[in-house]
Amino acid sequence: MTDDTDVDDVSMRLRFYGAGDYATYWQSQEAADIIQRFNPSARPEDVNGILELHNARLFVEAGFTPKDLPEAEQATLTEAAGPIRRVVAQWFHALEDEDLDDKLSDVDWQYHEHLLELLAGLGVFGRCSATPMLAALDRARIHPGDLLTSKRLVENYDTQVRDLVLADPDRAELVIRHHLEDQVRKETFLPASLTPADQRALIQKYIDSDNPNGNYLKLVANAPIDAKTGVDKRLIVNAKRRYDAQVKEFFATNTGIRTGCSVSVSDTQIEPMTVSLDDTVIEYTFSEAWLEDTLDNASVLNNFQFLFEFAPEDGLLTMPAVDSERRGLESVFGLDGTHDYLTGHVFAAKDLATLSQTVMYRRFLEARDIDLEEVLRWYFEEHLASELGITGFAFTPSSSTANYLERCRNLFAEMESIATQYNLFIEDGEIDHDVATAGADLVRYRAIPSALEGKYAYATDHPEIQSILHILFSDQSHLAYVDDNLSGDNAVDLLVRNEVPYQALHAFQQPMIDKLIEIGLAENTGQRIVLTNFPLFSVLRSLSHHEAVAYHHLDQAARAHVDTMIDAGWLVRRSTLLTEAEAAYFNYNLNSVDFSNGPKLRNKYQHGVQPKGEGEAQHQDTYYRALRLMIALTIKINDELVLASAENGIPTADETPADRDS
Repeated sequence: MTDDTDVDDVSMRLRFYGAGDYATYWQSQEAADIIQRFNPSARPEDVNGILELHNARLFVEAGFTPKDLPEAEQATLTEAAGPIRRVVAQWFHALEDEDLDDKLSDVDWQYHEHLLELLAGLGVFGRCSATPMLAALDRARIHPGDLLTSKRLVENYDTQVRDLVLADPDRAELVIRHHLEDQVRKETFLPASLTPADQRALIQKYIDSDNPNGNYLKLVANAPIDAKTGVDKRLIVNAKRRYDAQVKEFFATNTGIRTGCSVSVSDTQIEPMTVSLDDTVIEYTFSEAWLEDTLDNASVLNNFQFLFEFAPEDGLLTMPAVDSERRGLESVFGLDGTHDYLTGHVFAAKDLATLSQTVMYRRFLEARDIDLEEVLRWYFEEHLASELGITGFAFTPSSSTANYLERCRNLFAEMESIATQYNLFIEDGEIDHDVATAGADLVRYRAIPSALEGKYAYATDHPEIQSILHILFSDQSHLAYVDDNLSGDNAVDLLVRNEVPYQALHAFQQPMIDKLIEIGLAENTGQRIVLTNFPLFSVLRSLSHHEAVAYHHLDQAARAHVDTMIDAGWLVRRSTLLTEAEAAYFNYNLNSVDFSNGPKLRNKYQHGVQPKGEGEAQHQDTYYRALRLMIALTIKINDELVLASAENGIPTADETPADRDS
């Protein structure tokens, strides 16, 4: 290193961020310069100089050197790596308790991670005492959370790190993130001496502190009960109450943004449904004439599937949350728990819309003496027998005099009963209610079998299919923006709404288009890039929008594309009544099988622990949510039975979605 290097100048410091970081490429010349100036006889004495030298070596060992460097100089750089490694090791081996503060306290913030790695890897934590080491790292402004990323530090200074964590209620955030946050940037470690009781007490102090972060309160409120983490039911309730109080306090002093949806019925509208946007409120308007003309039982169920768009495409439910709906910023802001059902603004809008439409339609039908639960009874007990020859299903509607609490309990029980009956029908070809009663247990929605072989196709983790789906449908796609005049929400939006010539694309975008052309999805006409293969596009779109493809709804051309992708390892077929996303949606709403942040509606009402203080309004809301789920389950069963009947050559009066499309 030369004397003119200013150790306090952050902009002059070199750091190796890894092979996947763009900064690595443009810093390779600086790394080469540092190594070329290296003189073993005039080695740096300060921590920043040593760490910069260490980072320069990382560049060379990873193969990042200037492309125009002569071969002889390349060899010289490589040869220098060994002496540099020895110099760095000697500097760290010379550290003693007495000089830790002097040697380490001025480390540049950019080198915190590398400092901890070298202190651990070169055995310094093992031979230096905890008190001077932790004091020096504190003087160096290394955050306690960063200390927990070093397994050897935590193991060597176990009790001292425990004391450090317990010294400040705010450090409960470190414990919460360790146990409860999903997709953490870097793994952390907790000292073995930090007991579950310690952790619970620390989290409780955090909840009671002056200004706890709502994101962390929410993680605790939605956490699963676990003796290992110290999270129990009382801690969950305390966190939820504090979180709710913060939200209430916030909106007491802030107006917020008006958002939501409205549902209305028009006596003049001709179209069955129109959708408009009033500022940030989505307005759904339905034709009274259409609703009046479709009051028969079959049409009522069809209205839920097609008019209210519960499952308008290939019998796939629209209500579940899917990863493609979460915008880039939504996955960055906030904290997701390890057992959270991941939702976003799109899911919230769909949830509100389908619930509001269910409320509106039930009231509309009720005013005409039509009971939705009676419609469901008709479907299972009469329609299946008369149209498909399937007998044995039983559904008991709620009493007309039942209050909403009683309706909730009955509907949840009937939903599980129908799922159990369907399971028996698929497995045995008949429904024996004695067998159903003997085997009564919590319904496993993921495991309800299907009458169709290979019913759904799912994307595997193969990098090619994942890359294609990301390129086409993600708002973070590098093919969404060419310039200010050529941009879209994603690649599909860009190519459909704009005339994009191949030559207008950036060099890094052209290979993406080449791949789309290679698989037969796109064509370069010379004037623009166009999407040409609708059967293939429909398959890819379903994988993105529903995280599944309903194979038996596809035409022969689309099936051929699915078969080809299965052979390539891109897709896999499995058979269940519900898709994986749909089963997750049911579990999120009903129980705690998969997720800890759901309403757990079935569990609460079947176990008698439903909310007690919010009265009939709370039970009414739950009833509509249960009704929506029961209707969705009925749509899935009907879709499958109609498809199975058609494939087995059994005539049916039902009209399939494919017939409707044609």
